[in-house]
Parts: sequence; C-alpha cells; structure tokens
Amino acid sequence: MNHFYFNSKQLLKILDDNKELLDLIFSINNLRNNYIINPQDIINAGSDSSRQAQTLLNLQHSIINQNSTILEVVRSQRPNKIYELVNSFITNLNLFDPSYNDDNKLIKELKEFPEKHTDAYSEKQASQIFAIIESSHKIVQSINDLKDKSVYIVQEFDKQSKNSPSNYSELRIGTDQDIPLIEDFIIIFKSLEGLYNFICYLNKIDSDKNHIILNQVSTGSWYTELLGIKQVVISIENLLKGIGSFIRDLITGKISREKFENECKKAEAFIHLLSVAKTNGINNAELGIFKELNPLINNFIKDTTIIEINDEEILKLRKTEKLTLLERRSERAKLLEKINLSIESGDKKTKK
Repeated sequence: MNHFYFNSKQLLKILDDNKELLDLIFSINNLRNNYIINPQDIINAGSDSSRQAQTLLNLQHSIINQNSTILEVVRSQRPNKIYELVNSFITNLNLFDPSYNDDNKLIKELKEFPEKHTDAYSEKQASQIFAIIESSHKIVQSINDLKDKSVYIVQEFDKQSKNSPSNYSELRIGTDQDIPLIEDFIIIFKSLEGLYNFICYLNKIDSDKNHIILNQVSTGSWYTELLGIKQVVISIENLLKGIGSFIRDLITGKISREKFENECKKAEAFIHLLSVAKTNGINNAELGIFKELNPLINNFIKDTTIIEINDEEILKLRKTEKLTLLERRSERAKLLEKINLSIESGDKKTKK
C-alpha cells in the first residue's frame, strides 16, 4: 500500500500543479450539461407546425447562447498558452511515470486538445465548439478516474492505525529514486538512524530506550515511514526541510561540499540544534550533525529529483536539471551491467 501511497500523493500533486489547464478543461466540461434538451419541450410543441417551428427556434437560440458561453471560456486562454500548458502537463506525467507515453489514453486525449482548442478559439463553425466539449469531457473522465483512485489510496493509508508509543510521531520520507539493492536500503536506514540517535544525544534522550522504529517501507518510488520520539522527529523534519534548497544546489553542482556545510549552519533548524547542544554542555555539535547527515545526503546525489518529508517536498529539481528518461534508462542499464559482471566474477571464483 505504501508504494501506491507515495505515487498517489505525487500524482495528486501533479494535478494540483497543472490546475490552470485542468480548471479550463473542467469548466468547459461543466457547461456541457447545459446542452441537454428537455423532452417535455418537444412534446409540448404538439402537431401544430407553427408551434413546432417556434420550439425548434427556441432550441436553436438556446444552443447558440450556450456556444457563446463556452466560447468565452475557451477564449480565456490563448492557443499558444494552451500548447505550453499541455506540454508541461504531459512532461510532468511522463517524468513521474514513463507509462504516460504516446500509447496512454490520457496522453492521446491531451495531445488532441490544443488543436481542438485552436479551432474553437477561431470559431470557424459550431461543430468545432462541440469537438472541444467532447475532448474536454474525455479528459475529465480520465482525470477523475486517476484522482478518485489516488484519493482512495491516500485516505485508506491515512486511516491505518499506528501502534506506537504516545510520545512518538511519524517521519515519512519518499523520493523518486530507484533503490534496486537491499544494501542500499540498509545504508539509508542506518543513516537516518544515526542522525536520529545523534539528535537524541543532543537532547539528552536515551536512544537505546527510545529507539527509532521502522514502521513501513516500499520499493519503486522509494517510500518509508519511521517512528521516533516526537521532539527528535520534529528536529529531523525541520532540519531536512530547512536545508532542502542547499541539497538541491549540491546535487546540481552549484555549490561545493564546504559551501553546502557553511549554508546549512545558517539554517534556523541547524542553529536551534546547536543551541540545544550548548544548553546541554555539548561542544562541536556541528561536526556530529554533518557526520550523520552527509551519508544520508550522499545517497540522494545520483538521479534524485524529488525528496519529500512528511508530505512536503524539500527538493524538486527544475526540468532542465533532471535526467532525461533516456539518461535514466542508460544509468539503469549500466547498473544492471555492473551487477551482472559482479555475478559472473563471483561464479568464476566459485568454479576455481
């Protein structure tokens, strides 16, 4: 469930990030129902030809007025803006999950939308307004299906009871990074545990009696939930959120490790930890913080583009800073090749 939870949260975030486009599409779709003809109006026309003609004329005026209303909504965004918004949405979906490609139903519908919008925007003929209405309706159906499933998964996950001590709270961490090896999981967990134990030490809390608990874990888009002493978890959360932008700059090579550490020392959460340490008679606490923090960050400098702490993104690289899907596949292929070579090497040594 937790793997799907993180994916669902990310998908809902993408939908929210593309609200400008989706609001337009949903607005057009909402006006679609106003085209429904009341059967009673037809029956009331009876067999009188003049009355029938008047009824049809009224229906025609109603449709024309509705077309005008929809056209106002369509023209609230210029065609070049729609192309830009649609391309951005498709890119976000594809980076989130490569299955959102040219064969995907939603992607096909989105790619058709800008052209239909352009045709309706120019008001060449009524049929083109009807075309964008139906295009919007198909997209809305797909989006609502995705949203309903994602909301359901998130709500079901959040309803799960946490069997933890009353003074404990959750530290949820998710990334879009692939971690294919068990040893990689262990390294990250040990890094988090080391940071937790050191902050316990700064607060004069016995980490042996109040140890961190691994509550849930998943693979794919990596997600884990840890449980720990509330004040320590809050300190870790605030620290990671406070230095998120510096992590991004370190990943992209904009700053050196030395510059990274200097910037971290200026963060409010970092200063607070040093203050706690000083109150408890602990000197040079910054050395211990970086000793535990650096191994954790080192695991996120390869191809990570998102790090989320307790449902809040602390790092999100710009599109130009992300690895392309092709580059990701290449890196993955190199890793698998390296693993295969290691296996072959081990087989040869065994045979000798």
